[in-house]
Amino acid sequence: MKRSLVVYDGSNPVFRAAAEAATGGAEDVRAVRWTAEPVQAFLEAQFDDRPFAFVVVDDDTVHVGEAAVEWLLQRAAVAPAVVDGLKRAYATGGGAFGRLVHGRTISDLTGSFELVDDAADHLDALREVHEIPVRDAGGDA
Repeated sequence: MKRSLVVYDGSNPVFRAAAEAATGGAEDVRAVRWTAEPVQAFLEAQFDDRPFAFVVVDDDTVHVGEAAVEWLLQRAAVAPAVVDGLKRAYATGGGAFGRLVHGRTISDLTGSFELVDDAADHLDALREVHEIPVRDAGGDA
């Protein structure tokens, strides 16, 4: 089973706490920092760039910006009107918010994109779910 990945800015404790709250306890989704080396290599392979944006990788789709906000909120069963409002807020206020809070402007890249094979290779270790084996080291149940 592959986990979905939520790529976020881990430089701020508030965002780290929000990422943990959004993904904590879920076996099928993992929060990873934008600055992580595999994430940077993934972004370069996927977009020929390293866009500073909120990103979700789900199955073979990469959601960026407003699409990532929508994916996360729908997963949390947030009301559609609230989802639409927060997507608009991301679109209109994301740049200023990014400069103020992150010290950089977020990328204007937004939408859902097919995952490129070369990019997927960089995420394999982050997406794998490791399960505890049923048998002990001696082979007994």
